[in-house]
Amino acid sequence: MKYTSVIGLEIHAELLTDSKVYCTCQNKFGGSENTRVCPVCAALPGTLPTLNIGAVELAVKAGLATDCTINNYSSFDRKNYFYPDLPKAYQITQFENPICSNGHITVANGKDIRINRIHIEEDAGKLIHDGNISMADFNRCGVPLIEIVTEPDFRTPDEVASFVEQIALRLKYSGVCDARMEQGSLRVDVNISIMPYGSNNFGTRAEIKNLNSIKAIVRTIEYEIKRQADILDNGGEVIQETRRFDDSKGITVPMRSKEEAQDYRYFPEPDIPPIFLSDEDITGIRASMPQMPQDRFLRYTKKYGLPADDASLLISSKEFSDFYDGAVKINPDYKQISNMMLGELNRNLNESDKTMNDISFSPADLAELVKMSTDGTVSKNAAKEILTVMFNDGGKPIDIAKENGFIMENDVSGLEEVIAKVMAENTENVESYRNGNEKVFGFLMGQVVRSVGKSANPKLIRELLTKKLK
Repeated sequence: MKYTSVIGLEIHAELLTDSKVYCTCQNKFGGSENTRVCPVCAALPGTLPTLNIGAVELAVKAGLATDCTINNYSSFDRKNYFYPDLPKAYQITQFENPICSNGHITVANGKDIRINRIHIEEDAGKLIHDGNISMADFNRCGVPLIEIVTEPDFRTPDEVASFVEQIALRLKYSGVCDARMEQGSLRVDVNISIMPYGSNNFGTRAEIKNLNSIKAIVRTIEYEIKRQADILDNGGEVIQETRRFDDSKGITVPMRSKEEAQDYRYFPEPDIPPIFLSDEDITGIRASMPQMPQDRFLRYTKKYGLPADDASLLISSKEFSDFYDGAVKINPDYKQISNMMLGELNRNLNESDKTMNDISFSPADLAELVKMSTDGTVSKNAAKEILTVMFNDGGKPIDIAKENGFIMENDVSGLEEVIAKVMAENTENVESYRNGNEKVFGFLMGQVVRSVGKSANPKLIRELLTKKLK
C-alpha cells in the first residue's frame, strides 16, 4: 500500500547565557563531572530558583527569528517525573502559557512549516553508564533551553532537513544558540506516523529522541517510515512508543512504550513569578538583532543581483556574511567581492585551521584588493596571490603589490619593445599566425607575459600584440 508520512518536531536548543537558567552556576559545555553544581540546581531542600532574565531575552529573539508572536504574558509550570538525572523530580518549564507561539519557517520547496510554540525550560543531568554501574553528572542540570514545537506539517525527510538547517542558522545569527549538534546544544526529537495515501486520519506515531545531526535525522525518518509501512502491510498494528536511533546499525529501537500519555501532573510553578513583556520591551529586543539570513538572501539576490547559489553560500555563516556586507559597503562591486570570497578566501580557509574570526585583514582591505583588480592596478591572478599573503601574514593590498612587483605594467613603449623581441625570436609562429593559424596566438601571448613577469597586464598585452601581428 502507498502511504503518506506525517512528521512533527520538538527541537531543544541550549541558550548562550553565561549562567544557568535558575541559578548562578556557569553555563558551559564539557568539564569534569559535577563541578558546576550548586544547592539550587542540585535541588537541596530549602533552595529557591531565580529566573535568568538573559534566558528570557534569548527566547524572545528565537521567537522573532522564527516569525512567532511574542506573548506579553507567559508563566512557568512544574512538569513532574522521576528519573535519576533529575534531582528535583520535576522540571521547571512553560506549559499553559509559553513565551512564543504561532510562528513559521518556509523550507526549501516553498512550503510553510508552522511552529506551534517556543517555551523556556531547564535541562536535566546526564547518566554515565560503565558496565553494571550508572553514575549521574548534574553539570547540565539547570542549563537553559528553549523547546521549539512544530505542527505535524512535514511530509518528507528533505522538508525536515531544510527546516532544521534554517532553525540552526537563525539561532546562530540571533546569538541564541551555537547549534553545535555534535555537542548536544541542539537536539531534535522526531514524531513520525504514516497514513494511507489520500487519507486525512493520522496513524499511530512513534517518537525518536535526541537526534544530533541532519544525516541522522534523515536516516531515522527514512527507516521509521519503512518500518511502520512493513508492519501495516503485514497486517500488524503500530504501537505508540518512544524509540532511539542506533546510528551504527541505521535502525530505530524501542526505549519505552507510550500506549497511554504519561501524566506529568503539571501545575503552576510557585517560586517563579510570571513574565510580563511590554510591546516596548519586544521592540527593543527586535532592534538589537542582526538582519536574519532569509532577509539577507533576498537582499543579495534582489538588490545586489547575485545568483541564488552565491547568496546561499554567503549567508551560510553570519561572520562570512557580515564580512561581505562590510566589504560591499565600501566597494559596491557585489559580484566581484562575492567571487573573491567564495573562491580564493574560502580556499584559504579550507586549507588552514583559521575561521573568519581569525583572519588578520579587514573588509576594507578586501574591498581595496577587488578594486585594484577591476581597475587594472593588478591582474586577477595577482589579486589571488595578494589575498593569500594577506590571509597568512596580514598587510595592506597595495603595499603587498608593490613589494612583490604585482603592479601591472602600463608603459606602452616598454611593452612594445618586449613584444618586438618575442616576435623576433619566434618568426615561424608569427608567420604561421599571419597565415591563419590563430591557435599560436596563445603561445605568443604567453611568451610576452612570461617576459614581463608578475607586472604583466594581459589586457593591454593582448591589444598591442594583436595590433603588431596584423
